[in-house]
Amino acid sequence: MAQNKEFHYQQGERILCYHGPMIYEAKILEADNKHPKTNLSGPHYLIHYKGWKNTWDEWVSEGRVLKFNDANLAKQKNLEESLSKKGRSTVKKPAQETTAEKGKKRRRDTLTDKDESVKKPKINIPVPDPLRAILVQDWENIDKSSLVVPLPRKPSVKDIISQYRTYRNKKGGQESDGIANEVIDGVQFYFNKCLRSRLLYTSERQQYRGIRNKFEQLDNSQIYGAEHLLRLFVSFPQLISNMNLAEDTLDTLKYHLSDFLNFLNDHRKEYFIDEYQKFKD
Repeated sequence: MAQNKEFHYQQGERILCYHGPMIYEAKILEADNKHPKTNLSGPHYLIHYKGWKNTWDEWVSEGRVLKFNDANLAKQKNLEESLSKKGRSTVKKPAQETTAEKGKKRRRDTLTDKDESVKKPKINIPVPDPLRAILVQDWENIDKSSLVVPLPRKPSVKDIISQYRTYRNKKGGQESDGIANEVIDGVQFYFNKCLRSRLLYTSERQQYRGIRNKFEQLDNSQIYGAEHLLRLFVSFPQLISNMNLAEDTLDTLKYHLSDFLNFLNDHRKEYFIDEYQKFKD
């Protein structure tokens, strides 16, 4: 471990660390004055997430690391509760079952769980560190400061997708273009389909109803921008895990989604806004 007075955390220290929009307990393994792979300057730490396999160990910037103390543990708990509320759905209570039916159901569920564990591999679509920081700030603005993204956004999700399509088609060959365009079409489809159910915080729903009434003729992708598009990419691993995809198809899909994320990261200064606003009826 490189020792430097600029480091605020030490080797072996118990910490909390942002991973996507969530905060997890972790441990510092090493530190360096720059990222070993990207060469980004500044303090970086190799961290191991508690209870996770070593394959999830990663180098992170100091901005993602938090001291392990009561204040940050409370922040972790509040964030978990906020995100769980966003994804919670109402489940109809089943009718009472007989003892025999319960036994059959338990055996059936056990088999189903085993099948599902085989069908649903762990999906990892790496989010660049600057976009992780944007996700965290997005959550802070919405959940803690009671702000909203100004709508309609320019560039819109549709604009961004169009620009990425142009970039991607110039980058790849004819066969690659066809696959890339299918993935791009899928991103726009899922954004329009999932925005209301998956990509909004509770405090944004009133704004959503108002903006939809005002722009009934437009798709969600023509109203919302990069902030909500980034939330979709964070949701993709769960969405993809519910699809029964062949391994080579899955690898191709992950490659193109990662490429799109890197494009978002490269253009983040022009796509993402710095200031949110108070919601006005």
